[in-house]
Amino acid sequence: MSAWSLPADRAAQLALAMGYPFPIPAHSYLFENGRALPWPDAVDYRDRLPVLAIGSNRSPEQLARKFDPARFDPGRGPQRIPVTCAWLEDHDVVFAAHVTGYGAIPANLRRVPGMRVRLAVTWLDPTQLEAMHRTETTGGNYRYVRLDGIRLALEQPGPGGIRSLDSVTAYVSPFGFMAHEGQPLGLAALEAEGRPHPAATVAEALDHVRRRARDERSLEDFICGAIGDEALRRRLTLLIRETALPFAHPGVTILQG
Repeated sequence: MSAWSLPADRAAQLALAMGYPFPIPAHSYLFENGRALPWPDAVDYRDRLPVLAIGSNRSPEQLARKFDPARFDPGRGPQRIPVTCAWLEDHDVVFAAHVTGYGAIPANLRRVPGMRVRLAVTWLDPTQLEAMHRTETTGGNYRYVRLDGIRLALEQPGPGGIRSLDSVTAYVSPFGFMAHEGQPLGLAALEAEGRPHPAATVAEALDHVRRRARDERSLEDFICGAIGDEALRRRLTLLIRETALPFAHPGVTILQG
C-alpha cells in the first residue's frame, strides 16, 4: 500500500484521507529532512532527474512520510530535494480511478488541450527515485513514464539556467480517470486556468463514490470503513473503473511498472 504506516486514530485517519493532496507551499522550496526551506541561492542538480509531482508528492508533508531519514543511510547526510513550482500547458490534474490504502482518491494526469495547471517538479537523485518508485509503482496502480512533447514552464531556473522542459518523467495511472456525470473531476486544491470540466475536493469525490455504492453510512464512517477493509477498497476501485474515462497521451513511454 505504501512505505509508511497509517495512523491508528480515527480523526487522524480521516484527516489523512480527506487532506489529500495535503498542504502545498505557494512557492518553490528545498525539502530537507522533513522541512520546507526557502529556495536557496544555488542548487546542485548533479545526478538529479526532474520528476513531475502531480498530486501529493509536491507537499512537504507527504515527502516527509516518504523520505523518513531513518530509512536512509545516515552517512549520505541530510535528504534534500529541490521542489520547483511549474505550469504545465494542455493538461489537468484530475482524480484517478482507484482508492488508496489510506482512503483517498489520488491524482492522475490528463491531457486537456487549451488549459494549464500549476504543479511541481521534484528533482530526485537515484536513491531518492528508487524510494519514490516503492511508494508509487508497487501497488500496481501507477506506471513510471517519460512524457515527451510537453510544455512545462519552471518558476525557478533548473540546471544550466533552463526555464522550460519539453520532456519529464512522471507517475501516471493507465486505468484512467474517475468520471462524475460523464466528466473528469479536477483537483480543486490545484490552481488551474481554462479548466473545461468541474473540480472537486477529495471529500466530494469520495462522497460521489459513496453515493454510487449506495452506502448509507456517513461519509466519515464510509472512509474509515474503506481504510480498514482492503476488499471494500477493491470493490470501490472496480466501481469507479466501470465508468472511468480512458487514459490516452501521445507522448508517453513506459519506463517502469
